[in-house]
Amino acid sequence: MPVARCDAAGQLALDEALERGEAVVLPTPSPLAYVVAAKTASAVNRAKGQPDHQPVAAWEPRFDRIAPHVGLDEAERRRLGWLLSVERVTALVPRARDAGAPDWLDPATQYGMALLFGITWDPIAWLLERHAPLFVSSANRPGVPPAVDLRQVLAAFDAEVWVLDGDSLRERARPHASTTTLRFVPGRGWEIHRHGIQDALHAAVARSDYLADVLARADAALFRRPLPRRHDGRGGRQARRSRAGDRDRPALLRAPGPRGPRLQQA
Repeated sequence: MPVARCDAAGQLALDEALERGEAVVLPTPSPLAYVVAAKTASAVNRAKGQPDHQPVAAWEPRFDRIAPHVGLDEAERRRLGWLLSVERVTALVPRARDAGAPDWLDPATQYGMALLFGITWDPIAWLLERHAPLFVSSANRPGVPPAVDLRQVLAAFDAEVWVLDGDSLRERARPHASTTTLRFVPGRGWEIHRHGIQDALHAAVARSDYLADVLARADAALFRRPLPRRHDGRGGRQARRSRAGDRDRPALLRAPGPRGPRLQQA
């Protein structure tokens, strides 16, 4: 497959591939895996060898374009923006019931829940500025772990798919994997929808609960709330959950199963 470098020639090649409607494979910052992105969800799914209707995440780092179309109150919208841009998780959140919602959110929506990916990074900032919103998923074939370096990308995708080589820009000695996905459930608040690298790394170094920790850090950053102490008496965080007000609670359609919809994600 053609490999682009992080230079002017590489930018031109990826820019032209996206304009042609093709999918490209991109690095994301450590400790995250590579992703496959395109201007259409069908191009992402074709590159991955999965059905065209498979849900993918919407990739829009400009949060002001997303915020009006999610069914969250103002405090939860602010947490969502922090979770996407700072913690770099993927988020599954209710769609707002607004007639002006953009069509580009539709392929990332199932059962009234939108799957959002908000990561930006200097080596790919030019691409996102020019082409976002994009659609994105993990860089892998179905049933295979996401690619975490160029060698794995080359083994996973067909020869015509362009890839941006970001190995030299990443901390290759660190563990890498796909993002943790957090889900907001009306009436219950934030939950872990799918485990990923963020909560795995947290579990390796801390005794506190990842969800409680990340929500406490979000609130400390956004609302200047002090971080609570851990129950063992050392500095840390204790469990807390975020709640939505009843006025902001949209209907949530359930897929088969007790925990609601599960979507393919980056």
